[in-house]
Amino acid sequence: MGTHSKPGFTIIETMLVLAITGVLIAGLLVGIGTSIGVQRYNDAVTTFKALLQDQYSKVSNVSNDRDNSWTCDASATPAQGSGGLAPGQSDCVLLGRYVGIVDGDISMATVVGYQNATGASTSDIQTVKDNYTLGLSQSSVDKKTLEWGTKIAWPQPRDPSPRSLGIFILRSPVSGTMYTFTSDSVTPIEAVSSLTLKTMLVETSASFPGQGERTICIDPDGAIVPEVRAVYMAQAASGPGSIETRTATTNAAAGGGDVKC
Repeated sequence: MGTHSKPGFTIIETMLVLAITGVLIAGLLVGIGTSIGVQRYNDAVTTFKALLQDQYSKVSNVSNDRDNSWTCDASATPAQGSGGLAPGQSDCVLLGRYVGIVDGDISMATVVGYQNATGASTSDIQTVKDNYTLGLSQSSVDKKTLEWGTKIAWPQPRDPSPRSLGIFILRSPVSGTMYTFTSDSVTPIEAVSSLTLKTMLVETSASFPGQGERTICIDPDGAIVPEVRAVYMAQAASGPGSIETRTATTNAAAGGGDVKC
């Protein structure tokens, strides 16, 4: 009987197949990881935009975040305790929302006002500055962080320092109109005073920042993304429709100039 040999793979051929398979799997994993990173980043940007839009909803749909033992003194300092008044009967009124953002940390609270004068003023804003003491309801303080390690950043050319941004959404007690004011200076929310808030009330005709437009870049924290996105706040923003997400391409197309993140 003759000897018959069976065809097979040599060790070199086997090693080549394993090496090629390993490279393909590694490439697939990298691609999946990048896609997950991009999706997480996009979700973080969208969530941040929704959070800012929600502040306008809270201002327009006023609700008391307190029980019937809530008091408010002439310094516009609300407090829980005995002897308070029922909702809608205290000396303080709900005027808006304050948002302080430092890197990826966000603090939010309801702005209240105590009317200490009734003098005539030239505008809604001046009326608040002249006739009200402002403060924050500390019982309403809510703290969050941007998702997936993202944080706010400056547009290009990028300022190397951490970015901070204060936002004050005011609803006029006279006309009911909503106004948005911003500042690059953020006071810890526990220390925000009437002076802090009134300093932000710079009208449209005055110098930046006041009611100027804002491009809030969102740093992806090392994630590989096709293009860094931003949350854009229109000049004299007066509602949730004034907040949108943009890239450098869409910003230019919308007439926002050559602002890049």
